[in-house]
Amino acid sequence: RDAAAVVTVSSYNRAHLRDRFGEDASRVQRIYNGLDLEQFAYCPPVKRERLILGIGRLVEKKGFADLISACAVLDGRGREFLCEIIGDGVLRKDLARRISELGVSHRVKLLGQQPRVEVRRHLSRAAMLAVPCIISPDGNRDGLPTVLLEAMAVGTPCVSTNVTGIPELVRDGETGLLAAQHDPESLADQLDRLLEDERLRLRLARNARRLVEAEFDIHRNTPALRQIFPTDRRDAKVAMDVG
Repeated sequence: RDAAAVVTVSSYNRAHLRDRFGEDASRVQRIYNGLDLEQFAYCPPVKRERLILGIGRLVEKKGFADLISACAVLDGRGREFLCEIIGDGVLRKDLARRISELGVSHRVKLLGQQPRVEVRRHLSRAAMLAVPCIISPDGNRDGLPTVLLEAMAVGTPCVSTNVTGIPELVRDGETGLLAAQHDPESLADQLDRLLEDERLRLRLARNARRLVEAEFDIHRNTPALRQIFPTDRRDAKVAMDVG
């Protein structure tokens, strides 16, 4: 209410704030986060390894337990693939136990934290990035994961879930594929589609890069942010919601 301007990073967040705070949130503006695309060269996903990549902290909201279960479904269908999960966190032991219990140790590997250059290398060789976010029982959730932007910028197709602001970026069947959260079977179906259809991977990757260039380029979005900062009052408050 007291801010000269309020900025959030997705239409989902803007609607949530307006629903929760009513007229006090009427001036909330959405400006997407951006990437410096000069640092993210596009490479079409041709002749990629049959690698499903996951990147993120090993916490509940990232949905990696569902990804492991989806890999067990794919393995049961006789699919040849490897899933590598980069990151560390409080659920590492639980996820390792899940991999063992589901009998997919030959398919799913927990790589732990990796240097940024290694993350980029894995992204460039993967057939797809899986970002199976969920809303945790305590309400914790991702807003618009930056890793999706980075993957889409470099030409790696994405499979994610239909939660929070993700569908604004991963537009199902257009710039990526979406599964229902908490639904390993649905997630497996979408991963399977990308594993088996290179033409689909190419089409989604091209569309995704175009979307990132149009709406998530830092050189477009930073001027939009700069314009809302007041120039006539040094004490004016500007609120930023980056969730």
